[in-house]
Amino acid sequence: MPSRERHGAIAARAVAAGGREPRPDAPVAARARMTLRQLEAFCAVALAGSVSAGAQRLSRTQSAVSLALQELESALGTRLFERAGRGLRQTDSARRLLPKAIEIVERAVELPSVAVDASAPARRLAIGATRTIGPFLMPGLLADFARRHPTLAANMSVDLAIENTETLVARIHELTLDLAFIEGEVLEPGLSVQPWLADEVCLFARAGHPAPRALAAGRWVLRERGSGTRETFLRAMQPLIGAPAIAVEVSDPLALKRLVAASDWFGCLSRMAVAEELREGTLRDVTPPSAALRRALTRSFWLVSHPQRYRSALADALLAHARATRAPGVRLSGRRQAPRA
Repeated sequence: MPSRERHGAIAARAVAAGGREPRPDAPVAARARMTLRQLEAFCAVALAGSVSAGAQRLSRTQSAVSLALQELESALGTRLFERAGRGLRQTDSARRLLPKAIEIVERAVELPSVAVDASAPARRLAIGATRTIGPFLMPGLLADFARRHPTLAANMSVDLAIENTETLVARIHELTLDLAFIEGEVLEPGLSVQPWLADEVCLFARAGHPAPRALAAGRWVLRERGSGTRETFLRAMQPLIGAPAIAVEVSDPLALKRLVAASDWFGCLSRMAVAEELREGTLRDVTPPSAALRRALTRSFWLVSHPQRYRSALADALLAHARATRAPGVRLSGRRQAPRA
């Protein structure tokens, strides 16, 4: 059979054979044939959504990954994937298996360092932060963690994803992040959600704005849908101005500030995100002095993780450090401004 046809047949068998239910009477010897390579293939395909994307993650051929999946399904006696358009959808068996499989694979990654030094933690972290927390808090938090925990942080590799709240919550559900630092509300059940810091959303305009108090009549530059900052703003301002007239939606806080500075539009961001511009006078604070509004514009930052996601010693240490640390310059209440980053 030509190699391309052979690959197609293997892939088809790996994802289409069956409709089988788990076999409780499967022999122990069959289950013992599971290998780390098969579990790596399963995790990669489950997280990537297709055999081809999983193979790219592992730097393996598609045929090798398909064969590993087929062997794993045979050893487990159950079907792990079914076709969904051009990709694959996990079966219930796969969803139950994935957290434990990730743990086995990631613990295996730790073994070489443990063999050399029994106290050596895993060195890789996959963390997420929203677009306010990412640029304005995470650099200081990670640097402070490295200074205070030099042994833990030695040779650590951090994959920091900066996305909005909606995207990061989805990634936590998908088990692709150890931990996420989130500014929006997290209402999904099944996640570990802990309060971290308090923050206030600031309304601002350019320094020479001709009508800085005409918020209801003005047009706004807002963060994109799924942003925690946007959600807080819309909820707080609805009694005051109703539905705002939106001029531009933008995902980047720096671009948002520059749009407002170059126009007569209004904007809103975390107060820490505009602290420098407020000090220098390029932007002005136009938040109404209403105590009720100020309370409505105050929100929490959250530490979010998945209880089934395996966390290394390094991930646990960073989580404990974040809980115990109030980052220098972070305003927890009132209008004090953060120092220049």
